[in-house]
Amino acid sequence: MDGMTGTSEGAFVAAIISQAYSDMLGPNDEHAYAAITFLTAPNGRHARWRGQLFGLLGLDGDIAAQRIVDGLEGNADLHPFTLETTEQHAAQVELARRRWQHLKHPHALPASSV
Repeated sequence: MDGMTGTSEGAFVAAIISQAYSDMLGPNDEHAYAAITFLTAPNGRHARWRGQLFGLLGLDGDIAAQRIVDGLEGNADLHPFTLETTEQHAAQVELARRRWQHLKHPHALPASSV
């Protein structure tokens, strides 16, 4: 099933996944909440789409989701797109973790990027 790896179609699928990850860590709350849901949903349409997209690259979307959940829970690192970890990245991860907590406990005050 990894027939798309190394193709322009595979690059397109990887770009979609990368954009979701970037949105999860980005400044826009609306995009971030949608991205977190897409990247972590245990079932439903988001989980199906994630599974299909990761599957096109020969990867398991459920394993990827668990790794992201582990990162949002503070049990693993959420890696930056560049090789260096910066203070800005640390702040983005902290914001993503607060957003994750808000999604898990919606009656709590929402995290804000402002």
